[in-house]
Amino acid sequence: MKNKLLLILCFALIGIYSCSTDDDKSEVNFIRAKFNGVEQKFNIISVDIVDYVIEGYSDIEVTATMTSDATKTIVLKSEYGTTGDIIWGMYYTTDGTYYQNDENLTNSNVTVNSPGRYTGTFSGTLNSSTGIVLVTEGSFDIIY
Repeated sequence: MKNKLLLILCFALIGIYSCSTDDDKSEVNFIRAKFNGVEQKFNIISVDIVDYVIEGYSDIEVTATMTSDATKTIVLKSEYGTTGDIIWGMYYTTDGTYYQNDENLTNSNVTVNSPGRYTGTFSGTLNSSTGIVLVTEGSFDIIY
């Protein structure tokens, strides 16, 4: 009888513990950064893997918008499956103005870049015909 009670207690604890890990998923699927000092969080995420068969590599392209403001969009592009300072494309649209990075004006540290997960940090300067945007404290954690 004691063994059955212990077994029931173990299953109850496992059930409670597994529910708490589901709650942790609310802290993923975002891109956030400060744009000219104003923090913004993008939480509508689209991920595409683009294969370049002839060249022998793939890129990951993440597009994100804000639930609260659909006029703001950010796009991050890097080679798929590699880590480090690899983000080569960063694009930001706000109120109809399109900003993009110059090659040497993006810093990144992609720490996870594997099937189903993309995680890291970024910063840089984005340019448009009307001015620049300084991007600081950028981070992302995406499960797809």
